[in-house]
This record gives sequence, C-alpha cells and structure tokens, in this order.
Amino acid sequence: MTDPSAINQITLNGVALDLETVTYDVSIMHGRSDVTSTPQASNAQIIIRGATGLDPEITDILSIKAYGYHRFTGEITDISITHLSSEPPLALTTITAMGFLSRIGSVTVGLDGWDEQTVRARVEEILNATGETYANGADPDVLFHALNAAHAEPTDALTALAAIAEQTGATYYDSPNGTIVFESYGSRGITTFPGTWSNNTEPWSEYEQTWGSFPTSLTSYTLPSEGVVFTPQWTRTRQTIVNDVTVLGHASSGTGHGTDWEVNQTDSASIATYGRRAYRLQTEIKLEDDGVTRAGNILTAQANPLWSLGQISVYVHQLQAADIAAVLQLVNGDAVNILDLPQPAPLGQFLGIVEGWGERFADNQHVLTLSISDPRYSFQTITWEQVDEALEWGDIPADLQWFQIITGNELAA
Repeated sequence: MTDPSAINQITLNGVALDLETVTYDVSIMHGRSDVTSTPQASNAQIIIRGATGLDPEITDILSIKAYGYHRFTGEITDISITHLSSEPPLALTTITAMGFLSRIGSVTVGLDGWDEQTVRARVEEILNATGETYANGADPDVLFHALNAAHAEPTDALTALAAIAEQTGATYYDSPNGTIVFESYGSRGITTFPGTWSNNTEPWSEYEQTWGSFPTSLTSYTLPSEGVVFTPQWTRTRQTIVNDVTVLGHASSGTGHGTDWEVNQTDSASIATYGRRAYRLQTEIKLEDDGVTRAGNILTAQANPLWSLGQISVYVHQLQAADIAAVLQLVNGDAVNILDLPQPAPLGQFLGIVEGWGERFADNQHVLTLSISDPRYSFQTITWEQVDEALEWGDIPADLQWFQIITGNELAA
C-alpha cells in the first residue's frame, strides 16, 4: 500500500474514492522521454484492491492528487475488473486513463483554410476549436501565411499542432490539472509559470500555499542530493547532429503551393568533424527573416553532439516538505539543476529542462523519474545581457567553444 500521506485524493467524475477502504498502486506518465521524441498524451493507471467494487465508465474523468497537488487529470479509456477471492470478497480493478491531448485527434480544423496570422493566433484558433482547457505559449511574433478556402487542407487538431511545433520549434503536453499546453521553445517554463497571476485558474481552495509563497521569477530548481537516485546514464550520439539546415517558406499566394523563399545555414566546423548532416524543413512561415532565425536555432541546438543525462529518479517520500512542494510543481519546460553527480562522468552537475516524467506510488514509496534535456535544444542559453559585466575576455578559457556555453559558469570556469 502506498504512503497514505502521499496520494490524498482520487476522484472518478468528481466522486472521491474512500482511500481508507482500499489499497492501490498508481503509475503516471507525462510528456515525452526525450527532447527529440514526439509529444504524447499523459496516461495513468491505478490498480485498486478492496471488498467494495467500483463501477467506472469509459470516458469518466479520473483525477489524482498527491500532497494536495494535481498529479493527473484525464479520461478513462480502459477498465479491467477481476476477483482475487469471493470469501472474503476481494476485487481487483485496473483503470487506465489518458490526458485530454488524446481527445483532440478527432477534432477537424482548417476546413475553411487559414488567415494570415501569427503562430500564436493560429494555435489559439486550433485549441479553441477543441473545446478543451488550454494555455497558449506559441510564438507571438512569427507570421504564418494565409491559405484560402479553395485550397484548404483540413486535418485533425493534434496533427496541426505537431506540424506547427516542428516548423517553429515548440512542444505541447498535458499538464497535471488537465490543461493542454502549447509552448514555444523560446518561452519554456513561462506559459504555466505560477508566479504569473493569470496562469492560476483554479479556485483558491485548490491551492495549498499562500500567494506570498508563489515564485516571483523564473529560476532553476536544484534537486536535493539526499533524494536523488544517482544512477545516471550519460549518452551522446551522432544521430541528432544537424549541421546543414535549409528552411523553406511556402508560397504566400494562398494556395499553399510553391516556394516564396529558401534559406540555408551551415556549421563548417561541425561538417569538418562529423560530416555533412542535412535537414530540410518546409514551413508556413511568411517572412524570410524568421526562416533565418529558425535555421540558426536548429544549428545552435544540433550542430554538435550534446551529452544527455536522460532520466533521473527522485525518492519524493524522502524529501523535506518544501522540496516535495517544489518537485511536485515541476512541469515540462522547467529548469532543474542536479549536483554531485557520480564521477567519472562528463559533468559534475547538469542543468536540464524537464521534458516529461513518470511517477509511481506503491509500497509506501513515491518515486518520480524526470526526463531532462540539454537547454541548448530549447535555445535556453545565456544572452549577452546576462554576462557578468566584470568578466574580461582574458578570463574566459581559451579552448572554450561557443556551443559549450549555457550559463555564466562556463565563461568563468
């Protein structure tokens, strides 16, 4: 049986289960396993044992909370009920649910073509058509060309979001409270940042903390060493290298055919070291300057093989209350800092971006496994404005390469 202080609420269509009369195991998956994978809908599985049977229905809404924080909200897709014994009666009910992202694949969008609009406006139109609760952090500046009704190319909402994410550099995911989030890589962590008043849409009764305890700025969270399971698997691969990027803009005549512009950028040093590895991206981006930026971002992220820490597990039940609250508020796009990594290893500490996570509540334990990526994949690197003004060129290591710089720590090493 799981730690009774961990999961404090499981509801089916708003009706809470009596957790005192059953034992249960809970497994949850959010986001994606790595930054190069296609985003997936969240899923949860609960296995409930007890003398009192359950009567769930397909499409019932399953909600799970732990320590007062949302861990999953979604729709039941599969149910299995068996009996371990009849005397005394003991039923075993297995419920599988999927996040609401799984529902939007049946919603058709683009029937009348598209207006010329920003990426954010296009995403807004798609998400609004789904009828789901959403948060839109798409790029507000990049412009998409129009597609007139005579040349409309209807598709489902999920496919449309996937295409926009690939074209512009973005991701999308189910949040634990059931909100579908679309977020540009340039805005990671901002769309659902709890320090922004408008991002907190739940009733006040849903919040365990006071307003004064909410964060006021985006910062990385440092995982406490005592709760981390230090079995990292470092990997680096040639498969993700891209050093020759061509970005194309479809014709802006409204037909969706032909090409208005084509830009190409290369990284000569990477090509000399790893050979030419080309990538061709067709987009609906209207302005060539935005295409140049997109090509440059891809090179920044992928021209050189980056070390990946993959996944890191945390024993949540061993953490102090403040750290439990911080860990359970991590979502896709948040930055985490992992210290005291076992040596020998490429790095002694790792600053990563959360791409997804899995967690299991069972046997008096709560284990959360974070999937994290290098910040450069999300274009999250230090800007000139963030460099220490007192730093002199002579203090920067002579062998330091531009692509190795993520934070000011590398500059001052």
